[in-house]
Amino acid sequence: MRADLDVYVESLGNFRSGEEYSVQSLLPYLQQAGMTVRVFDRPARADRAPAALLHIDLTEVPQLYHDIPELYDRTINGRALSIHRHLYSTLRLKAGDSHSGPVVVKTVLNSKGRPELRWRQYRNRWTRTAHFVRKTFEPGYKQRLCPPYRVYETMGQVPAGVWSDDRLMVEKFAFHNLDLPIVKHRYMFLLDAEVNMRQVYNDVLCAGSKILTNKEGGPVPPEVLAVRQRLGLDFGAIDYFIVDGKGIVVDANKTVGSNPDWLKQNRFRQEFNDRMGAALIRFVRG
Repeated sequence: MRADLDVYVESLGNFRSGEEYSVQSLLPYLQQAGMTVRVFDRPARADRAPAALLHIDLTEVPQLYHDIPELYDRTINGRALSIHRHLYSTLRLKAGDSHSGPVVVKTVLNSKGRPELRWRQYRNRWTRTAHFVRKTFEPGYKQRLCPPYRVYETMGQVPAGVWSDDRLMVEKFAFHNLDLPIVKHRYMFLLDAEVNMRQVYNDVLCAGSKILTNKEGGPVPPEVLAVRQRLGLDFGAIDYFIVDGKGIVVDANKTVGSNPDWLKQNRFRQEFNDRMGAALIRFVRG
């Protein structure tokens, strides 16, 4: 039966196993408006909806999904085929560069490459079993495949093997020192629904568990808007710092997470969810 919206994910098992994605809190808005939604992990062959939303939680969207925008009247994130850090990083360092301040080592894949690991895990029952066995009996298995981010006070402290590991990249730490607290900004959006947050952390890597305050911020810097346009993002989130009056992007995401507790604790965040729901309804209606 034809639906009003087709949502594409990289793995039905992964998508249905939790409620950590923001889009999962938005689909009920459509249902309340009398609309129907189908979720696929491969292109629909017939009875396609007039609209589609690509929610592929991988840094690089596989070729399998590249033709989706041609099959639908309109799509969300149909042009967002890659959020590889090399596409937007302005802080990247290479071996031999000169830099006297602190640095951070991170993966070139989004979220430490964990989405790619889950994608491989959910392919079939054999890959799920192999993943479980290795995770259980092989020490350091997940950390080796999804290396944690590290902060160093100087470039000289970065292990030599990092520079030749194509899974990793070294960036200047956005600020000249590691003093706490740190102010980070998060720009979230779905089409014309937007919110810009000013978040204060008691952690150099801005771990969610170390957040001190989360409030609405001011206007989004043009450098940040330019990254959204460059990556073709209709739906997503961009994390950035403000340094010398400019927005310095450190992370871009097209499958945004959502914590139900945050929605309860931050009224403006719930109001933003309502605006995203309204924007999604308008999009589906065309």
